Amino acid sequence: MEKDKKIQIRVMEVKRTELAERLGDAHISILPRKNLIILLCSMSLTLMLSFADQTGVTIGLSTIGKDLHCETTINWAGTASLLSNCVCQILFGRLSDIFGRKHVMIVCLFILSIADLCCGFAQTGIQFFIFRAFAGIGNGAVSSLSMVILSDVVTLEQRGKYQGILGASVGVGNAIGPFIMAGFIKSYSWRGFYYFVSPTMIANIAVVHFLVKNTKKENLDNILSTKDKLKQIDYLGIITAAIGLTLILVPISGGGSTFAWNSPLVIVMFIVGTLSLVGFVVIEWKIPELPMIPLHLFKVPSLCLLLASSFLFGMAYYGFLYYMPYFFNIVKQKSEVQSAVFLVPLVLCQAVGSIISGQIISRTGHYILTVIVGYSLWCLSNGLLILWSRTLPEYAEVLILIVMGTGVGFTFQPTMVAAQAQAKKSDRAVVISTRNVLRSFGGAVGIAVGSTIVSNSLLSEIATERGLSNLPDDYLEYLESNIYAKIEIKGLSAGQVNHVIGMYEKALRNYFYLLIPLIGVCLVSSFFIKDRGLQCIDEADQRKIVESSSSSVSNSS
Repeated sequence: MEKDKKIQIRVMEVKRTELAERLGDAHISILPRKNLIILLCSMSLTLMLSFADQTGVTIGLSTIGKDLHCETTINWAGTASLLSNCVCQILFGRLSDIFGRKHVMIVCLFILSIADLCCGFAQTGIQFFIFRAFAGIGNGAVSSLSMVILSDVVTLEQRGKYQGILGASVGVGNAIGPFIMAGFIKSYSWRGFYYFVSPTMIANIAVVHFLVKNTKKENLDNILSTKDKLKQIDYLGIITAAIGLTLILVPISGGGSTFAWNSPLVIVMFIVGTLSLVGFVVIEWKIPELPMIPLHLFKVPSLCLLLASSFLFGMAYYGFLYYMPYFFNIVKQKSEVQSAVFLVPLVLCQAVGSIISGQIISRTGHYILTVIVGYSLWCLSNGLLILWSRTLPEYAEVLILIVMGTGVGFTFQPTMVAAQAQAKKSDRAVVISTRNVLRSFGGAVGIAVGSTIVSNSLLSEIATERGLSNLPDDYLEYLESNIYAKIEIKGLSAGQVNHVIGMYEKALRNYFYLLIPLIGVCLVSSFFIKDRGLQCIDEADQRKIVESSSSSVSNSS
């Protein structure tokens, strides 16, 4: 009886592997250089617009929060977007395996364009958060599928170089998004940003439709019929993952400010959320023939370290992108346009670093040294963030951002190449989506934890100030209800202004402390990653067999 059960489990595992490999191989189509350049331009444009949409909102948070009367909850614009991004990215790898990369990409770009248009029409904070959540679905698809599509048409040896170019387009998108938003805020309204981005996304759909070649329909239909494709969708996994991620992130984001940590609601959400994620793991292990996150990926120690680092990467990267403009808005008293200027050294150095690191990987055939250098620079810059204050010269802040941007550029795409080298070729889509899921989940947690640290630190400062003569009680009440708004300082003396800015400075410094161990752990873990070179696991194993056979033939002769 026990033996029969083991045989059944083994047969099921073999069927899973065979189906995944057949679907993965159906998409492989190495392109000639001319066609590859056309596709690369299309994917670069798509990524640039997507990340411009994601980072544009960071520079307008205080203005949007004030306009929609949600100054204390506007941080949910980032959390909601990354939450849906995270939940849906679990799907994108497998859905693109089943239905084709191009079709899934176009559907999600259409969702993104409609969501952006609705963001422009939002009248309340809740509406804006919901529409940003739908935008997160589209942005998640772009982030994953652009890399998956590239992995279909180039070899792993070439992937470092070309993914470096995609990484550069991410940096450019991060640079232009805040400027476009700042320009609209200054000359018209933050709503104009979304009125502009939405039709631009529609135009980009046309670009993808005409320039990106889709997998031949008969290739997929020979493997699965339309009915079987629908059956292969992991519905239970989707539901449990969505419930678990949502119920964990909501209390993390609002704990201590929106509701008390020991409230029954928070406790229940944490318990149900945790149980749902445990259920998701069990479901992925036992039920679907094509799980969204195959658990066999986690049998490779080096891949486990890379995926864990992706989570911490997301916590540090996305969290900092949201709270950096907040620092310049309030502590340095800069306008939206001026705050956007300070993003330029960060994101442009990220773009340059991504291109350079991609070239290094393609030329040397190895990635680990690049990753170690990247995390070292990033960790150093996080430590230097502690020096940020209202009195620190701006050139010093720019130098720190240059170091950070270079470090991010040396890790953003190289870790993707490393992850694919630690998996089978047929698993490339789910490896990319799993890595991006964990990065987005980390980003959502990072923003939520950052919100908790900043808001609770500031509330603690306000509570300390009550009853003292430094600031009027009515002004403290104003600060309490406008935590994420650009504060009004009219009517305050110079000493009082410095005192208020000092309160925000302490709150943000508490958040900066968090970034040091996050990237520190990534740096330490990178020393334990085995550099397999630019070959997938099955390719490396196949080459060893060939070399062994050749050696045997040579010896016998």
